[in-house]
Amino acid sequence: MKTKIISVLKYLSVFLIFIFLFIIPTVLIPVSPSLLEKINPQEMKLFFPLLLLLALYITSSYWLLINNSSQKKMFLFANLAIANFLLYPLMGFIESFFWLDSLKVVNRDEIVNVFLRFIITFTLFSAYLSLISKKNKIVDIKEKTSIDYKPMIQKILMITVIYLIIYNLFGYFVAWQFEATRIYYTGSSELKGLFQMLFQNFSDLKFIIVHFVRGLLFGFAGYLFYNLLECSRTKKLIILALIFGGFGFQIILPNPVFPEMVRISHFIETTTSMMVFGLIVGFIYSYKKGKILSNT
Repeated sequence: MKTKIISVLKYLSVFLIFIFLFIIPTVLIPVSPSLLEKINPQEMKLFFPLLLLLALYITSSYWLLINNSSQKKMFLFANLAIANFLLYPLMGFIESFFWLDSLKVVNRDEIVNVFLRFIITFTLFSAYLSLISKKNKIVDIKEKTSIDYKPMIQKILMITVIYLIIYNLFGYFVAWQFEATRIYYTGSSELKGLFQMLFQNFSDLKFIIVHFVRGLLFGFAGYLFYNLLECSRTKKLIILALIFGGFGFQIILPNPVFPEMVRISHFIETTTSMMVFGLIVGFIYSYKKGKILSNT
């Protein structure tokens, strides 16, 4: 009974800490008044309830992760901090700069500020998760650090290609089906065919480079998350799906960048696509032929 109460209290503490760490950076690095004026007041009434929902999702995802890992606290912190940096601040930063022309209300300074706020939030969140994680079991350190780099690189490259496919398919069949999204990015409501859109995307060298790099970074983040887990293959796949899904779930929050329907389209698109992506990442890293770690 005592153990269950402690567990519930820890879970609630993670929930509250995430909310605190999400809000505090905006106090340290305030959002510009001109940007705040562009936020829809009606949408902002939903901000805190949606923040609670996001916090519940993030808390549940990472709670599963730390309770299925037996790594030493410093090792857990280092890996979580790096993986979360790749997944949230860096990915958002790259994506924002790539779509800068379409993000009509945000200048470069504000994008940098968002980047810094996310670094503060997820670095400190990683530290707290590591602090309350369960004590590590005695493991064979030599075995745990035996890495075969060739299959690791092969798997990351495979994940990168799969990411490009998922990004384009979900982008077209989910987000691009919303008329508001098409108008927001192109100024036109015209719905072009899939192959026409693919040709347009892949004829743009900048698009290919940016999303190939993002795929590599997602693949490496997945590698870090995967190797923190010590549980069944099924659990690993579920946890990775939830962790990666969080990258899309954050878009549920009202913001001055996206009008409501554009935000909803990206929330549905990115959350579902990244959950599918997380499942595939887990499957690839758990594939036994050509192991990455000697104990997988």
